[in-house]
Amino acid sequence: MLSQSTFKSIVPVQIRFSDVDLLGHVSNTQYQNYFDLGKVDYFRKVIPEMDFNGLCVVGASVKIDYIKPVFMQTQIVVKTRISAIGNKSMTLEHLISDATSDEIYSVCSVVLVCFNVKDQLSYPIPEEWRKKILNFEGA
Repeated sequence: MLSQSTFKSIVPVQIRFSDVDLLGHVSNTQYQNYFDLGKVDYFRKVIPEMDFNGLCVVGASVKIDYIKPVFMQTQIVVKTRISAIGNKSMTLEHLISDATSDEIYSVCSVVLVCFNVKDQLSYPIPEEWRKKILNFEGA
């Protein structure tokens, strides 16, 4: 079981009517949008100078596990952390949980690669970014 106390980036999500499918729960196609909210919030807090037009991160792999359905009336949050950091890539972990009970609805693991938009090439993670991430994560 994931220890939710290690997630320091938490963002509430407003579920919209258009997120819900005919069965009355949030469509699995919407979960990636929720996780993207967590990713953007994380990097705004930790590396605010990342502009996604120069040196940024791009997704290389995404794995989502759907544990329990989320319904329109459910109050949820997305929790995000970086669990591993390498030379050019890092692993971002998310979970969607109930805003009050912390019940977990979905977990996601994403491999992000540092990417230079101008050159269209992967790039080593800047040491300044690494320090900010490790400081934020308490590592």
